[in-house]
Amino acid sequence: MKQLALLALIGTLVWSVDFSQLSTDELMKLRGTISPSERPAFKAEMQKRIQDMTPEQRQQMMNNRGKGKGQGMGRSM
Repeated sequence: MKQLALLALIGTLVWSVDFSQLSTDELMKLRGTISPSERPAFKAEMQKRIQDMTPEQRQQMMNNRGKGKGQGMGRSM
C-alpha cells in the first residue's frame, strides 16, 4: 500500500503543471480556477515566490487578492 501511495505521489509530481513559466500576475489570475490535481504544484510555486518577495511586494499582492477570475484557493468568508 505504501508503494502505491509513493508511486501516485511521484506520478503527480512528474505530470503536474509547470507554473514556473507563468508570471506572478498570471498565477494570481488563476487563483480559484486550479483543478484539485494541480493545486499542490500551484501552491508550491506561489509559496516559493512569496518567500522571494519584499514585504512591500507581499502587501501589494495581498491587496490585489481576489481580483482575478477566481476568489482564492477554496476559502470562503
